[in-house]
Amino acid sequence: MNYLKARSSRPAPVEDEVLGSVPDSAALSPFQMLERARSGPLVQSLLDRALDETEKRVFTLHYGDDMPLDVITRLLGLQNRSGAKAFIVSARRKISRVMQQWNARELRLLSEGGAR
Repeated sequence: MNYLKARSSRPAPVEDEVLGSVPDSAALSPFQMLERARSGPLVQSLLDRALDETEKRVFTLHYGDDMPLDVITRLLGLQNRSGAKAFIVSARRKISRVMQQWNARELRLLSEGGAR
């Protein structure tokens, strides 16, 4: 009886051909892959310029690897009172400042280019 009950709740087997034809929702489009490849060095340059080594490690582990802040605090042996969260707050503030400077420079270059 239990075997029949268990068997009735199991989904029917699916052919590999059918599974292969189902689009992978997590897969990137060619455009997304190109954008990610192009933006990688830019993001790395931004992090290198704006953050110190500990901030970069915490930022990358948290946002790049989806690691929780308490795990990062233990992993890196951070001794400050708020642990990794303090480094995330500092990193976000620094990145925001650098991005504002970068945007202002881009706008200035665009306006100078348009006035020529």
